[in-house]
Amino acid sequence: MDELKILVVDDEIANLQKLRRTFIERYPVLAAGSGMAALEMIRKDPGIAVIIADQRMPDMTGVDLLRQSIQLLPHAIRIILTGYTDVDVLMAAINSCKVFRYVVKPWDPPDLLMTVERGIESYRLALENAQFRKELIRRERLARELEIAREIQRYILPARCPEPIGYEIAVDYHPAREVGGDLYDFDWNPESDVLQLVIGDVSGKSIPAALYGAVFSGQMRTLFHQQLSPAGILSRANAILLARYQASNFIAAACLRIELSRGACRLASSGMPFPYLMRAGEVTRLPVPGVPLGLLEEASYDDYSFSMGKGDLLVLASDGVTDAADPDGGMYDELRFMESIRRHSAEEALQFTKSLYQEICEFTHSGDVRDDITIVALRRCA
Repeated sequence: MDELKILVVDDEIANLQKLRRTFIERYPVLAAGSGMAALEMIRKDPGIAVIIADQRMPDMTGVDLLRQSIQLLPHAIRIILTGYTDVDVLMAAINSCKVFRYVVKPWDPPDLLMTVERGIESYRLALENAQFRKELIRRERLARELEIAREIQRYILPARCPEPIGYEIAVDYHPAREVGGDLYDFDWNPESDVLQLVIGDVSGKSIPAALYGAVFSGQMRTLFHQQLSPAGILSRANAILLARYQASNFIAAACLRIELSRGACRLASSGMPFPYLMRAGEVTRLPVPGVPLGLLEEASYDDYSFSMGKGDLLVLASDGVTDAADPDGGMYDELRFMESIRRHSAEEALQFTKSLYQEICEFTHSGDVRDDITIVALRRCA
């Protein structure tokens, strides 16, 4: 807190000098010889903590001065100096202008100093309470904003995974904060032989990333229905983001299209970590590179084709997995993640994703994550 100042106001020079001598060794003192001069100082200096004003002054009374100071310095301590004949007038005015004390002339300097120091204690407490109320209001507003963002994200993210015959699908999603920038979505109906899915990671965290991801999810649902390849979907999404949002955020995403009856897959990526395919006890990293969406107009995307046979397990994850760190700063990295996939590959898909996340938490020695983590598992069972 900056050094607190005392403003003394009296039209008599001798009184001003006496007041100044009372406080000058402990506090910076400002002096005004009239109410108008004092108001001008109050307007210019928010560091005034105490105002001591004589009641009888030619241009305005001390009570009028203190009343006009309330809006400018709401927390300042106000003390009025008065003669005995003014006491009745002051008693009626005390509540209207928040007078801390009135002091009858002639005053005793040590007593006045003690009164001022008690007032300064009250002033500091008032400032702390005001700051506390301000912070409480800010947190309540943030909580409301987060709840709105959570509702949007709950609406956007699928409530459950598709259940096509012959396949298991599961997702384990953990935002680093109350809401996250990771996203995932599916497109499938029981009459279709085609399943499409997307997993993405919006740059940034919390509310802005979640809202940007919500917009992107809506665009992906539209693009899913345009009979485009995964690479075509990402190319179209990149053009839309650059045209409408001018790269305020970028998005890494992986888009998969699978013909369920044949297990024929096409996968395209725009900067997501490489997917993993578990087959016959071996984990293979699928090399699917790509530039994040919303960065380059000339970015191009390619489909990576492969097939899934019975028992094959495809794992897609956001970079929060391999970027997870232990207390010493060591990274979880791809080798650990691939070994975890191999270790838990026999588990049912939902338990499999939960087991992978549990191992990450054990590695970091904490249930908290510093980046959003999303793990999608797709297994062909028949």
